[in-house]
Amino acid sequence: MMVTLLIAKLILYKLGFLFMLILLFQAIWPITCALLFGWLVGKNANTRLHRFFSKSIGYFIWLLLISVGMQFGEVLANPKTGLSIVGSAMLYAGLLSVVTFLALMPFQRNPQMTNTQVISLKEIIAPIKACFLAILMVVIGGVLYFLLPNSARSVNLSGYLLYLVIFMIGAELSTVKIERITKQHLYVPLMALLVWPLVAWVLSWFYPQDTLTLMMLGGGLGWFSLSGSLVAELTQSNQLGGFALLTDLFREIFSIIFIYLFGRRFSLSALGICGATAMDSTLPFVKKNCTPSDVQIAIFSGFILSLLAPFLIIICASLR
Repeated sequence: MMVTLLIAKLILYKLGFLFMLILLFQAIWPITCALLFGWLVGKNANTRLHRFFSKSIGYFIWLLLISVGMQFGEVLANPKTGLSIVGSAMLYAGLLSVVTFLALMPFQRNPQMTNTQVISLKEIIAPIKACFLAILMVVIGGVLYFLLPNSARSVNLSGYLLYLVIFMIGAELSTVKIERITKQHLYVPLMALLVWPLVAWVLSWFYPQDTLTLMMLGGGLGWFSLSGSLVAELTQSNQLGGFALLTDLFREIFSIIFIYLFGRRFSLSALGICGATAMDSTLPFVKKNCTPSDVQIAIFSGFILSLLAPFLIIICASLR
């Protein structure tokens, strides 16, 4: 009997490991192909084509924001998720975002302002205006979800739109010198990983969930398309799956806001909030508001955290 149980556990472990590998391949491979293909096209493109990519990418980013809003509307409309956990998930995501931002501030390189420089009114208004427009696009997407008929809601173009924007980013990166891995590349994913259990421990004093459960719910590191389904599968609880999904979705929204507001002055801090999404869904916003060097750090950090996220969720689920 014991031997049978051990064999069954071993089979389940191998199936779980295979499932994680499939998830990673499905998530990372298309993004990598789009980025490399864009880089190859950019290497052989003329100045006119590069100028077209640079001018048009902003409009596609607005469409991406609208798609984020529609995804958020879909979550809110799902009765299995429940509005009762929205506030808790928002607080968890907000605390993760703020603490990660503050933790990375001491490591910020090359500050773009000195004590003798004066910030102009235009420099203050510009990021606020851009952030307001970004939030407006998300709101428009949420409203559209409830206004559009079911047939229109089922058409999912956000993935293809994301790949197109990543392709354009790859084309623009072809003109940038690739940097070697520096300390800044390592600080961003490292701080994201250190802050995650700390915030979970603090909130466990106020939430009904214990530290390991909260770590599991935040273990997606922003990857909401993974965390919601994986947590629901591991715990057999739609409520916990919805909590994990909302936490990572709110984290992505907060990361977009922070990138627009602080991406030019505190880029490392803003990149840390992005977590695993830094190499895919939030990468276009990094490209728009940060430096080419920051884009490379984002890809590196997002890749590392994307590799770790499913393992972190499963480990925390097994230990709780």
